Amino acid sequence: MKKNKSSFLVKTILFFRPYWYYVLLSLIFAFLASLTSGGIAWMVKPVMDQVFIQKNYLYLKLLPVGVFFFFSLRGVASLLQAYFMRTASLKMVNDMRVNLYRKILHLPLALVSREGTGQHLSRVLNDTLVLEPILSNVLTVFLLEGFSIIILIGVAFSRSIKLTVFSLILMPFIAYGARKLGSRVRSARKKAQRTIGELSHRLTETFTGIREVKIFGRETGVLRLFRREIDRYARFLLKITKYREGSKSLVDLMTGLGGAMIIAYGGSLIMKGELTPGAFFSVLTAILMLFTPIRKMARAYTGLSDAQAAWERIEEILTLPEEKGGTLKAHPPKRHIFLESVSFRYPEAESLALKDISLEIPVGRVTALVGPSGAGKSTLAALIPRFYDPTEGRVLLDGTDLREFDLESLRALIGIVSQEIVIFNATVAENIAFGDPEASPEAIQEAARLANAHEFIEKLPQGYHTLLGEGGVSLSGGQKQRLAIARAILRNPPILILDEATSHLDPLSEKLIQDALYRLMQGRTTIVIAHRLSTIKGAHKIVVLDKGQIVAEGPHDKLIEECKLYRELYSVFEGRP
Repeated sequence: MKKNKSSFLVKTILFFRPYWYYVLLSLIFAFLASLTSGGIAWMVKPVMDQVFIQKNYLYLKLLPVGVFFFFSLRGVASLLQAYFMRTASLKMVNDMRVNLYRKILHLPLALVSREGTGQHLSRVLNDTLVLEPILSNVLTVFLLEGFSIIILIGVAFSRSIKLTVFSLILMPFIAYGARKLGSRVRSARKKAQRTIGELSHRLTETFTGIREVKIFGRETGVLRLFRREIDRYARFLLKITKYREGSKSLVDLMTGLGGAMIIAYGGSLIMKGELTPGAFFSVLTAILMLFTPIRKMARAYTGLSDAQAAWERIEEILTLPEEKGGTLKAHPPKRHIFLESVSFRYPEAESLALKDISLEIPVGRVTALVGPSGAGKSTLAALIPRFYDPTEGRVLLDGTDLREFDLESLRALIGIVSQEIVIFNATVAENIAFGDPEASPEAIQEAARLANAHEFIEKLPQGYHTLLGEGGVSLSGGQKQRLAIARAILRNPPILILDEATSHLDPLSEKLIQDALYRLMQGRTTIVIAHRLSTIKGAHKIVVLDKGQIVAEGPHDKLIEECKLYRELYSVFEGRP
């Protein structure tokens, strides 16, 4: 359903409610500034009739003072009106950014992944950046010039009803032209903003994978794709310019035509004696002054299309369904986690990633998931913290469906150490304490010791206060893994999900990480996507997955004898520690 500007303005005004006092002050000063426009038009009649025709010296003395007063009042009132409206707009857009950021943080993982990082960055930063100045300027124009139009029309009618009615005939044509061109601006602006989102996504991918770009010699190819997107963005901007300037030209053309017609008709009224020269020039001044706010409002209406296009992209996110949690508070499991006839299909995927999985994960034990790539191991593990919900079936914690627990308490029970280690652009201590920002320095250091990370941290330039670059570029793979393990140890979760890294590390780093993981898994309910022989042999239960189904489960000795796929996988694992 096509959205119109009136509904957009209503929704926008709702965002202004917390700052109504700024808007009220802006309204007051807009009205005062607009009064001066009417006052200037009103003064034209006495200037013409009393000064130039009647030679009234009293008016000659008073009118210049009045002109100076009106222009001074307009300058001060316009300044204060713009200041208060811009203040309200900035605060409103900041609230919108926070709401948008909060919304993205609470979206289901599938929806966040579908749009991509660049599109989300574009909405939070670019679209709101487009929205704020346009909205501020548009509302200023609508308030200031809207009052001016009403007052000027009132002045014109007070001087001559006939001439004013004749003059206003052209106004609907100006409004219609601006509206038609404005809809085209909105369409082009929306496409331009989406292109910016795609550019942001491409840049994010390129900078994240800069090593791959260089090693494969893809600089020229990547640059070519970037140039293509930039050129497409430029084409949309040219369309916007064409429609916007076309709107301005149309208004200017109508203004010139209207002025000529008013002079011709007004002159005839003077010839007939129905109008004094002062009244004519007062109406002419009011109408010509009227075209200025109308022209500004027409341009603002076209500019509003830019803001509406940005708003529609923001609204696409704000109206998405958030993750839904239950009302029960989750507690550490006492019996088991149980997957009951679970099937799962990724959004827009044709085939199931998991098919009719029934699995008991015992409390306080290590359950290893093994299988070829694409077997569904990571998907199964992602159901535990409810990154995804089953398409069919249930995941139960001590007999209660995970969907009945509130998400915060459920995820507080779970720690994850994945292959893709996330290191934030913060200090070492802040990275370790990411899951527990209130942790004491002593607790952070103890977690680092248990993760075999304390020694290398102490050798960093500022120790625990060393600022790590984006993605921890200054750290080795083994150091990043140990920081991730320290983060999990500090959180002290009763449930641990571990995706063992397949990358080859030097023997010392490998041993340090294995020792840290061993300490981390003690006494916890651990689900490990296993790639190492030592982990598999140490597991209390091994689950073999293939094509989204469980093909076998049990201890190592049993599976070696009964499961052909496990024997094949085991022969691969034998080449690893």
